[in-house]
Amino acid sequence: MSLIRILATFILIYLIFRLFTTYVLPWLMRWYLNRFKRKFYEQNPHLRQEEEQTKKGKSKVRITYKRSQQNGKSLDDVGEYVDFEDIDDENQKNSQ
Repeated sequence: MSLIRILATFILIYLIFRLFTTYVLPWLMRWYLNRFKRKFYEQNPHLRQEEEQTKKGKSKVRITYKRSQQNGKSLDDVGEYVDFEDIDDENQKNSQ
């Protein structure tokens, strides 16, 4: 009987933990981040105006890519290839 009680306790603890991580923890994180965001904008009111403008669509983000001049170069122009050789330790010991 005590084994069944112990197993039931572990299963109950597991289910409570799953419910906590699924529902309560995300809610707590959302609440904490909103509180942190509110305090941040109270200390930095000039940043709030920029955020509101981006939400309204007044400022648009443009992404431009610069074309590099290296696209036309071949691998020969990039650099020099150096081939290294391993030195055998036995040859060094015999020569000494």
